[in-house]
Amino acid sequence: MQLMRHNNQSGRSDRQSGFTLLEMVITIVVSSIMAIGIVSFIGDAVTGFISAGNRNQLSSAGRTVVDRIAMELHNALPNSIRVTTAAPNGDQCLEFIPFLGASSYVNPPFTGTGGDEFEVINFNPALIAGPASGLFAVIYPIDLDAVYEDPIPASGPRAEIDEISDPAPADGRVTVTLTGNHRFSRRSPVDRIYVTESPVSFCISGNYLFRYQNYGFENTQPQVAGLPATAPDRALISDSISNAALTAFTIQEATLRRNAIVSINLNFVDTLDTVRLQHEVQIRNVP
Repeated sequence: MQLMRHNNQSGRSDRQSGFTLLEMVITIVVSSIMAIGIVSFIGDAVTGFISAGNRNQLSSAGRTVVDRIAMELHNALPNSIRVTTAAPNGDQCLEFIPFLGASSYVNPPFTGTGGDEFEVINFNPALIAGPASGLFAVIYPIDLDAVYEDPIPASGPRAEIDEISDPAPADGRVTVTLTGNHRFSRRSPVDRIYVTESPVSFCISGNYLFRYQNYGFENTQPQVAGLPATAPDRALISDSISNAALTAFTIQEATLRRNAIVSINLNFVDTLDTVRLQHEVQIRNVP
């Protein structure tokens, strides 16, 4: 009898040391939930890390684009910046005339029928000497329409340059020879003259931002369809623009208290990440 009791007790002990089916199911379910949570947490962390890297890269690329536009605008001829109306899809153009140098003039033609040659104080740094095809002399540009007038009239703020020469280097002056007789319409209060190139445009077309050059002067600001379609006169600046319902370029005209301000508003998109950059450029408007 004593032996039998010992065996019964041993049997009960064996049953208590194992797991029931319900306990195993509960353990599996809880472990699965914990595993899913851990995987989800790690996945979100990895996704966040990748997204942050993409946004940082997108922001850096966008800042390079904005800085390039701002840098070129700092060399824009005063009162030469104009923009088209933004389309619903965000397409818009910003145009300006870049200048290569500025100096003080000595004796340009302001009266009568004008002239085709005059002297200016030597540019610093010096501009090219000899043939100067594609360059223009501009004095007192206060009228936007007159600056872009084409063909160039006999009287106005802009004249085409044929040559810049330095016949007497010791006197600190250079001679500017025009392609034809011209009379500048107004004197500059500070005797300033600019030497410029042809206009440049930055245009948004769909998801692309292009820079255009060597298309000449036009009385009405050209749209994308009227600008060069191939390189090198069309250069791709960015292919990740998404400016629908936005105005990329806005001009606040100059007042007696401040210079003009160009506002740049660009939305950059890459896969699911978006970075919107807004920047203001102060434009020197003293002609």
